[in-house]
Amino acid sequence: MQRRPVRRRVWWTAAALTLTTVMASGCKTNNGSGSTSGGSSSYSGQTLTVVVPYGPGGGYDQWARVLAPYLKKYLGVAEVKVENVPGGGGLIGTNQVYNAKPDGLTIGDTNAGGDVFDQMDQADGYSSDVTKMDWIGRPDNDPHVIATRDADNLTFDSIVTKGQPIKALATGKGSSDYNSAVIIYNAFGVPFQMVAAFSGSSDEKAAFMSGEGATASLSASDIAALTGKASPVIVVSAQKFSKLPNTPTIVDEAKQHNLSADKVQALTALADVMDLGHAFFAPPGVPADKLAALRTAFQKAMQDPDLLAAAQKAGLYPGFESGQDLVQASQDALGEKSLFINLLKTSS
Repeated sequence: MQRRPVRRRVWWTAAALTLTTVMASGCKTNNGSGSTSGGSSSYSGQTLTVVVPYGPGGGYDQWARVLAPYLKKYLGVAEVKVENVPGGGGLIGTNQVYNAKPDGLTIGDTNAGGDVFDQMDQADGYSSDVTKMDWIGRPDNDPHVIATRDADNLTFDSIVTKGQPIKALATGKGSSDYNSAVIIYNAFGVPFQMVAAFSGSSDEKAAFMSGEGATASLSASDIAALTGKASPVIVVSAQKFSKLPNTPTIVDEAKQHNLSADKVQALTALADVMDLGHAFFAPPGVPADKLAALRTAFQKAMQDPDLLAAAQKAGLYPGFESGQDLVQASQDALGEKSLFINLLKTSS
């Protein structure tokens, strides 16, 4: 079997972003806009709409609202409106952005890993194409995890070795947290039933803490808010997450349970898809100058110490990845389709 090449991607951590800002503060640059904040003259006086494809209160909504004032500052618009458009596991809002007028005034954050899986599956209702999206950037390094309630005393090892059927929660069918759970449970031979009818992670967390389901598939920051009540038992990544040093990765567990080489390869590829995370994009066809302005404003926002402080106060995990990197990453992720076909099967 040919070994799959390892794709190396670099995220800017909060500390690195802050250092970059401090270093740059003593330098004057001319970006052609005539604005020290980096605003684009083509955006002056305009309104930018940021569509969130989930309900209020979850990570997607939080990032949009934390970023909004800084996108206004660095893009030079008169107003930034955040609009929640939940439904269809994120499909409705994502499709709305994808089909919006490509004038650079409508953008959104999307469950990019879920979009990749929906495109692989040709899911009902999915009409976007991740290879045509005008990617702007990703604001965080916040891996997905599978969590259990502390009162249930379940570990990932016990879930696997007992082999008893479990109910697993995810935000919505087709989302990245849904598909990652399906792939993981199939790879490890865990019998499962997916429960996925939530408008966002806030609703999923509420149902989980009320006693519904045995596990929840959420981001690490979502679970951090439940400390003392629920804990992650596995990180959906190929690398250890610094904030969860004692939580094994899916690749660690695959090797510990002696899964086949094909399954280890599939789980490693899954980690790459999940790295796409909470990503912001604009519709296909945005003029090059406006897309460049959006990407520059997004990066400057992610370098702003006040934004980093606001994100950390909100319990978010900043970690910038550029739009250019997301273009390549989304193309690479689609190329993994053959590894997932048999592992994406579910009866629910």
